[in-house]
Amino acid sequence: MTYDPDGDPAAFDPGESDVVDAWLNDPVVNGLHEDLGRQFRALPPEQQLAKLLPELENAQGLYAHLAGTVAEAPADDPRRFLLITLGDQVESIRARINELGSSA
Repeated sequence: MTYDPDGDPAAFDPGESDVVDAWLNDPVVNGLHEDLGRQFRALPPEQQLAKLLPELENAQGLYAHLAGTVAEAPADDPRRFLLITLGDQVESIRARINELGSSA
C-alpha cells in the first residue's frame, strides 16, 4: 500500500513501514511541515518557549518509554530507528530552547 495524501486519513496504517516511509517522503507533507515550522519560528520567543517546554517534556518521556521498550529488542528492530529519530527531535527542541534563551 502507498500513501495517498488525498486519501482517507483513517486508512493510514502506521504499522506498515512502506506507508510510513511514503508519508515521510511525500512532498506535500514535507512542505506542510516546513510551512508550520516557519510560522512557529515567526512567533515571539516567549510564545515559542511556552510551547516548546511542554513539548520537550513529552518528547523526553516518549523517548524514555521507547528506550525501555526496545532495550531487549534485536538490533534490526525498526523501533530502534524511531528511537534515534526521537533522540534527534529531543536534541533539536533543546537546541531551539537554548537559542531562544540566549537571544532573550
